[in-house]
Amino acid sequence: MTGRTGFLFCADPLRPNRPDPHSADEVAAVRAAGGGVALVDHEALLAGDADRAVARVARGSGPYRYRGWMVPSGQYAELEKALAVRGCALLTTAPDYRRAPERADCCRAAPLNEPAAAGPRP
Repeated sequence: MTGRTGFLFCADPLRPNRPDPHSADEVAAVRAAGGGVALVDHEALLAGDADRAVARVARGSGPYRYRGWMVPSGQYAELEKALAVRGCALLTTAPDYRRAPERADCCRAAPLNEPAAAGPRP
């Protein structure tokens, strides 16, 4: 591994050598800061083909932060394994990824059980 943190983004499904357009600004910011970017095939990952999903990730590169679309925790675990085979690591481990939405403080900005979360009253 390079030791330099990189970022994994989803590839554009229509132009797989380019990042998904929804991530364009973030990809540009990472590159402008000198960070590394690698692309994963989100559709292959969801279809259960993690090896194909990471085919464009250079061997021995990373470690990486995943900045792609949400995936079920099982597919994220498969992503982690497929990257490990390529000599790469994810900085958020599969168990941590699975636990994140379960954290009590993950959505404290606007809890749905408080009246203010419903918006202004007429």
